[in-house]
Amino acid sequence: MKIIKFKKYGRAILLLLLAFNLSCDEDDPQAFDTITYIPCEDADVVVNANIISDFECQANIDLSAVNTVRNPAEVAVNPSKFAGELIDGTDAWDALVIDYGNPIDFSTNGVLKIKIKTEVEGKFLAKLEGGTSTPVEVVAIGLEDNDGIISGDFKWTEYAFDFSNQKGENHTKLVIFFNAGVETSGTDVYYIDDLFWDTSLEVVDPCDGVTEDLTILNDFDCQQNFFIGNPADTGDDTTTPVADNPNKSGVNTSDNVGEYTDDGTNAWDNLYIDTGEEIDLVAKPMLSLKIHSSKTIPLLAKLEGGTQIEIWGAIDVTGEWKEYTFDFSAAAGNGNTRVVLFFNGGETDGTSEDIYYVDDIKFMEFVGPCDGVVEDLSIISDFECQQNFAFGNDGAPVIDNPNKSGENTSDSVGEFTDDGKSAWDNLFVDFGAEIDLSVNNQLNIKILSDRAVPLLAKLEGGTEMEIWGAIDVTGEWKNYTFDFSAAAGNGNTKVALFFNGAETDGTSQDIYYVDDIMFTAMTNCDEVSENCSGVAEDLTVINDFDCQQNYTGQVEVPVVQNPNVSCVNRSSNVGKFTDDGKSAWDNLFIDFGDPIDLTTHNQLKIKILSSKAVPLIVKIEGGLAPLELSADISVVDEWVEYTFDFSPSIGQANNKLVLFFNGGQTDGTSEDIYYIDNIRFVEK
Repeated sequence: MKIIKFKKYGRAILLLLLAFNLSCDEDDPQAFDTITYIPCEDADVVVNANIISDFECQANIDLSAVNTVRNPAEVAVNPSKFAGELIDGTDAWDALVIDYGNPIDFSTNGVLKIKIKTEVEGKFLAKLEGGTSTPVEVVAIGLEDNDGIISGDFKWTEYAFDFSNQKGENHTKLVIFFNAGVETSGTDVYYIDDLFWDTSLEVVDPCDGVTEDLTILNDFDCQQNFFIGNPADTGDDTTTPVADNPNKSGVNTSDNVGEYTDDGTNAWDNLYIDTGEEIDLVAKPMLSLKIHSSKTIPLLAKLEGGTQIEIWGAIDVTGEWKEYTFDFSAAAGNGNTRVVLFFNGGETDGTSEDIYYVDDIKFMEFVGPCDGVVEDLSIISDFECQQNFAFGNDGAPVIDNPNKSGENTSDSVGEFTDDGKSAWDNLFVDFGAEIDLSVNNQLNIKILSDRAVPLLAKLEGGTEMEIWGAIDVTGEWKNYTFDFSAAAGNGNTKVALFFNGAETDGTSQDIYYVDDIMFTAMTNCDEVSENCSGVAEDLTVINDFDCQQNYTGQVEVPVVQNPNVSCVNRSSNVGKFTDDGKSAWDNLFIDFGDPIDLTTHNQLKIKILSSKAVPLIVKIEGGLAPLELSADISVVDEWVEYTFDFSPSIGQANNKLVLFFNGGQTDGTSEDIYYIDNIRFVEK
């Protein structure tokens, strides 16, 4: 049918036509067609099942709640002649419900699209439900940061919903909320059009190509290999459903985890996994799982079905993910088929609905704590993985750290028993060859003592050298250093340490705990200024608190002795930043003056030693476009190096660097301490 459009003079033509008609013989009237549009003029439409409705030729699913009307605005975004008109009801959860009756095929139907024109600003949601799968609700792509709110600007806008992760689920209904959660007058109008599943977009199943690994009991993603329940379950998994990860950080950034509800009033309520056959513990004897808990509690892991074995542990971290392991190598060949986990085992002080998030429950190979550690002969002994030289006399046997705090949170330390009645009883090490002091010439030793006594460090075997010091802190760990740079090339082969040297006022069984006895590079620029002579300025280093103190912050960061000399940070000097933890945006601010050259050196690195886990925000600004990056300080009481990629800011002329410790939070104190070091830009 031809479509006739009238211009401004159309009324005159109509009058002429009417006049002509009236002049004709009434006995022989002539009929004229009325100019009309109909939704579909094509009689040979090939139905596209992916289109729910375009309110014209592909109105494939009856939407009884939607009237087909003329498009109120034929524009480039939506040139259709017809559209749908939906009047939203008064109830807060009125919705357009499309019931397929059978599971929707998400192998191709991964992305739902719809065009909307409305004057109403409200929350726009799409939901899948029906069937036996857990209902899922999403906001439109691009509206996630706006809580799904659409603008209500009365312009045609196309929205898309990503359901591609629902492949294999059996939802039967599509539900669309146009103003979710809001009661209205019942007169809000929404024009809708072109509601369809976009099959042109590739739907990628994240589990395609994943090979089944039965040593993984359940990772709540692609390796959900065994049912998790308890002996009373009949097959409906209700005890540990898949849930969104409540804290995607640290050791667990998975999207999905398990949500286990424990009856904390029942001492032996448990999470129970039956593998159906003997668990092979020969190659992989270590049971591992990640847990996110709101409280510290006992944790019992047990194997059943053969010769039972149980191992007690404890959930000792709250508010963040931690991986716990249980060594079941002693149970290899015992015929066990079941894994049972007791949260708060043996206790009844919880509630009937205690929540624990779990993930990555699996058996894995035994990995020794020192596997992969490269021998470092500058370390005499850390009483763990770097026990490189033997101690003479009675030595210093390895024991558990009696005070894991402050400057030493190591699990293991040495226990030296000194004869305090002998003036020159000592702890010594014979290297068997000359000690190389050309670079690593500072002797470090951490000591925990209950007495303040003289301390003598001595090099022997060549031209001897001794340095006197003093143990001046009791009841806590402290790192003591001795500068032997002057003894380089003197041929010494032994180190001797005299506790309470030259004195006889002790007992025959005086105990000193020692750790991290090592030689490190002496870089204290204040005490040995000649070490910095000839050092070329390197402006990619912001501050190493030694020889490259090229930029300073507006807040004073005094240079102090490294409180924890370790393999990660052997520097003698570091910065001590005092943060106002009650101020959300207190910061360390560094003004470079000129634009920061990020052309090649665009990776910011900083070493941090913190006593608590906090957010860390790093920002560059002052140019064309500021850039803010964030990380989590998740390891406490140890040096960790953090890296931030500022390559997107190349050419943006930013000239300021701002660091926010515990950024955005006010739960600290007015004098939170963070030790920092080696702030620099490096190449990617």
